Amino acid sequence: MAQSVPLHCGVPGFLRFVGLFNAAVWVGGSIFFSFLAAPVFFTAEVTDFTPPPNNGLVAQAMLGRYFMLHYLCGTIASLHLLVEWLYSGGGFPRCAIAVVCVLLGLALISGKFISPELSALHQQKYQFKLKSEGERQMIEKAEYEQSVVEDAKWKFDVWHGVSQVINLAMMILLTWRFWRLTQRNGQDGLSTFGQRKRNLFAK
Repeated sequence: MAQSVPLHCGVPGFLRFVGLFNAAVWVGGSIFFSFLAAPVFFTAEVTDFTPPPNNGLVAQAMLGRYFMLHYLCGTIASLHLLVEWLYSGGGFPRCAIAVVCVLLGLALISGKFISPELSALHQQKYQFKLKSEGERQMIEKAEYEQSVVEDAKWKFDVWHGVSQVINLAMMILLTWRFWRLTQRNGQDGLSTFGQRKRNLFAK
């Protein structure tokens, strides 16, 4: 009598769990930070204790952790796809790999280029410099010409808008990726593996 091997059993089930768990942490962390955590730094409750520019510095520190989440989850997603592909023996998941690479690329652009640029403009905007003393950073007053300050304000708004657009695009891609993983036929290679095993046991 032919027996079928459920897709949720054994190694395929574990790989599917890893993929889903990583995707859930990735998209959940992104949505939580973007819509709930990040706006808190600019509310009256926070600015009463840490007025500008201090609240902005705290937000930048949190952004560093936010981008680290993207780097870690993106790396895990890439490794998961490769392991899944090697184990299943199915077709190479080009679409899934492309989406993850785009997400990692956008995170790197935001974290390694836009975020440092915003930090520099933030210092010009509020006329201060960060001075390192050992492991600590101190705020040092700095004088900039008014034209430099106004230019920094304008550029800061532009780059901040660009970063928001990139972040929104990333959340859309992450949501789509998570939705694909939750679909029975949207697995990256595991459905092929499961079908192969069912065909093998059916013979």
